[in-house]
Amino acid sequence: MRSIDSRFKILYTKYMALKWRTKRKITFFSFFAAILLVIAGITIYTLLPAPSCTDSRLNQNEELVDCGGPNCAPCVREAADGLIVLWSRFFEVRPGVYDVAALVENVNLTLGSVTVPYVIELYDSEGSRIIAHRDFTYTLPNKQFVVFVANVPTGIRVPQRLAFRFEPFIWQLTDEQQLPVIVSRTERDFNRDRPRLIATISNNALFAIKDIDVAVLISDAAGNAIAVAQAHVAQVPDTGTADVAFTWPHPFEGTPVDVQFFVRQKP
Repeated sequence: MRSIDSRFKILYTKYMALKWRTKRKITFFSFFAAILLVIAGITIYTLLPAPSCTDSRLNQNEELVDCGGPNCAPCVREAADGLIVLWSRFFEVRPGVYDVAALVENVNLTLGSVTVPYVIELYDSEGSRIIAHRDFTYTLPNKQFVVFVANVPTGIRVPQRLAFRFEPFIWQLTDEQQLPVIVSRTERDFNRDRPRLIATISNNALFAIKDIDVAVLISDAAGNAIAVAQAHVAQVPDTGTADVAFTWPHPFEGTPVDVQFFVRQKP
């Protein structure tokens, strides 16, 4: 009996030792796994972009996705009229390189957007796509504006057709923009191999106006666009002026009759 009892005690002692080692291993691995989870959580949190009003997520106490709440613009409750593309066309700069422009109107009186994605596609005479250009613009309430893309490359292929479209975006309640700047003077020299136009932008406010986009549209007697250009003005000083120069690489295809400017500032 003593022999059996001794063997039992030995087996029990070994069992308890094994159980203790197993428990210690489990504790160690649990602690190690917890550390890894904390490190992974910190890494993911660090790499995630900060919440914003354009991240397509319902966060930061937003009322709806990317609108409402303490940080974002109020949510739009009314149905918005889509942007109207009045026309779009391309202009040859030199063989294999083209400027592309579109005149667009936003008829909504209280709605705009700071991020409006668009796509420009050029096609050849056989209907094959030459190039697709994607970019962003912005739109202000009750305004016409020009979308202009310079120096679009087409290689040896000659475009015959242009497709221009906007992709889905989020409308925002926006006040109609009333900039205290005007085009006060122009100096035109169109009868030359490289037509040139200088516009003077005057600021009537007692503070500087920064980051102005100025587009110019030149049309013939029938109202067809024969030239388009765009420039960015970093600053117009308070009660001061800034000159903007536009040039074109070759003579206009038609006779310039009307010159129209579009001056705006991204909200």
